[in-house]
Amino acid sequence: MRPLLRIVLPGTDDRIVWAIEATGRRLGIASTCLVRALVGEMRLGSSERPVYLVIGVKHTVAGGLFSHAWLRDRERVLIGGPIDESLTTIVQSETAA
Repeated sequence: MRPLLRIVLPGTDDRIVWAIEATGRRLGIASTCLVRALVGEMRLGSSERPVYLVIGVKHTVAGGLFSHAWLRDRERVLIGGPIDESLTTIVQSETAA
């Protein structure tokens, strides 16, 4: 799947992130933060450059639960930022190339 994505989504990291976010905005509710982070992980992650899929949660004022997924490398958030510091990380998965 990764080689196919490199053909379908060519370009620099910044261009790929832009394409994922722009497409996601047009798909509406079909494109959640988790979907975007997973697509980014499949395209941007490799054995030479690990990326991390992170899922965080927090309680809302109304008593509900809010969750958010994002993709980061060692230096910055690639997809899904900026991150709310009140989120508690429950999953952090490194790329398995």
